[in-house]
Amino acid sequence: MQMRNLVVAVLIAVACTDSAGPPLQVPTGQLHFLVQDATAPALLSDTASFYAKVGEDRRVELFYRGLTSDTGEAFFQFEVHAASLLKRPDGSSFQPGDSILITVAVGDPSKFDFTFSPSGLQFNPADPALLKIEYNYSDHDFNQDGVEDSGDVQAESQLAIWRREPPDTLWSKLGTLKHVELDEIEAAILSFTQFAVAW
Repeated sequence: MQMRNLVVAVLIAVACTDSAGPPLQVPTGQLHFLVQDATAPALLSDTASFYAKVGEDRRVELFYRGLTSDTGEAFFQFEVHAASLLKRPDGSSFQPGDSILITVAVGDPSKFDFTFSPSGLQFNPADPALLKIEYNYSDHDFNQDGVEDSGDVQAESQLAIWRREPPDTLWSKLGTLKHVELDEIEAAILSFTQFAVAW
C-alpha cells in the first residue's frame, strides 16, 4: 500500500512538472510510436474487460500468446484502486458499492496503442487509476535507423505515455515514470480516451 502511494505521488509530481506551462500538444505525424518487434509473440487477445468497483482494488491485464495455448507474458496492466472511481461519463458521481464495466482495446497490434471505454470516465486525482506497460518485446531500434546505438538510448529516454481524444489528431504527454532496466513505463490516469507509448 505504501509503495503504491509512493508511485502515485511520484506520477502526480511528474505530471505537475510536465504541466507547468500550457500542455504540450503534438500532432500524430510528429510522434514516434513505439512498435512491437518483428519477433514478438502474437497477442493472446486484443481486448479485455473487467468491472471496476468502488471500495475494491481491481485490475485487468493483456498478454502475449505463450508457447502453448496458455497465457504468455503480460505486457499491459491497468489498475483501478478502491477509491479511484470519481464520475461516470454522464458526470454523475459514483456511490459506495457502484461498479462500471471497463474495456481496453489494442488499437494497432503492431504498436503500443490502446483505447479505453467508456469514454469520459473520470478518476479521483488523489488516487488515480494506474496504467503500466512493459515494452521488452518492442523494437529496440527506437529511431528506426537500422542499428541499435546511442541514438536509441536517447530515444528511449524520451519515451512517455501520450493521450488524445479521438478523432482529434493532437496528443498530450502524460507525466510518466520509466523503469528502463525493466523495459517498463507507467502513468497515472485521470480520464478515459486513447493512449500510446511514443517519443
